[in-house]
Amino acid sequence: MVALIVALRSGSQFDFFTLIEGNLGIVAMLTGVSLLGLLPDSVKKSPSATSTKGVVHTWLSVHLLGAVINMSAIFLVGDKLQRQCTHLSMPQYSVLVRGLTSAGLWSPFFASLAVALSIAPEAQFHHLAMLGVPMALCSCLITLWEFKRKDYLSDFTGFPIALHSLRFPVFLACLVMFFHYWVLPDTPILAIVTLLSPLSVIVLLTLKHGINRTTQQLKNHTHIRLPNMANEIALFLSAGFLSKTIGLALMGTFGDNWAFFDHFGLMEGIACFVAICIMSLLGLHPIVGISLMSSLVPATSVDNTLLAFVSLSAWGVGTAISPLSGINLSIAGKYSVDNFKLARSNWLYGTLMALVVTLSMTILTLI
Repeated sequence: MVALIVALRSGSQFDFFTLIEGNLGIVAMLTGVSLLGLLPDSVKKSPSATSTKGVVHTWLSVHLLGAVINMSAIFLVGDKLQRQCTHLSMPQYSVLVRGLTSAGLWSPFFASLAVALSIAPEAQFHHLAMLGVPMALCSCLITLWEFKRKDYLSDFTGFPIALHSLRFPVFLACLVMFFHYWVLPDTPILAIVTLLSPLSVIVLLTLKHGINRTTQQLKNHTHIRLPNMANEIALFLSAGFLSKTIGLALMGTFGDNWAFFDHFGLMEGIACFVAICIMSLLGLHPIVGISLMSSLVPATSVDNTLLAFVSLSAWGVGTAISPLSGINLSIAGKYSVDNFKLARSNWLYGTLMALVVTLSMTILTLI
């Protein structure tokens, strides 16, 4: 509101609808992807995996399922683990967080990519994925190294990965890529995900349960799940409002072509990544820092892929180390664990992932 007042006093001309339309595409995608939570639980009971195998299997289960069904994957795997172990340890909680947040480095079904493509619409998704997938694998390797160093592996009980449960997520991901590159190449991938996610779920549920039960499930989802997303949707709309008003205030004060950075390259990208992660440690959601960053970069002649990469990386690392991120708070509330202890357990991981991000960002600027 302060930024809006400054913009108005400086004589900036704008349509008030533009103040809230910035993140409407993200809200639409979040609403569409939320239907993936209706997918039936196809994970069957299997013997527990332990030690290194347990860490890898648990990480992969959360990561691959979470890449499509997002937060639901944590509760799906976490509840199964809780039934096997009764009481989960901090390393087990850490694997759940890291497996899910690292999926945000590349998954087209994650809000992180939606945000990245909203501030950098010309970003090349295949470049982001080519770097994001290896970075996600580094997340698993760093976790294994840390757990071995701290002697967590000997007592670690994990969740055995069920390949049959990944068939629909893999199919949906391939379907999105097919439409993006061959059927609708001029349509943003954000719009394709928004379209295909609910349609695929509805078709699958109809074939599996029939039209009547599917209709009832959709009604329940509309009346229960969607209203529960109010806070999440308000966050994204507010962040879009923040970004737009700050941009208008700055342009009204310093001129239309003003930007904090004259050039957005490697050093600027690293500085923004670090700044957003520090803001996350202080309790702000990464999208706030990302929104601020988008209002400070040059409006033209900026590398959209680099800008999107900074956004993805800051989201993936920032949500893991922030005690007040939605993921850490959800685990804390669901399983009665201290969210500050959970965040602190990921600080070494976040530091090492920051080095991986810096290396990856360097590679991206050289491509």
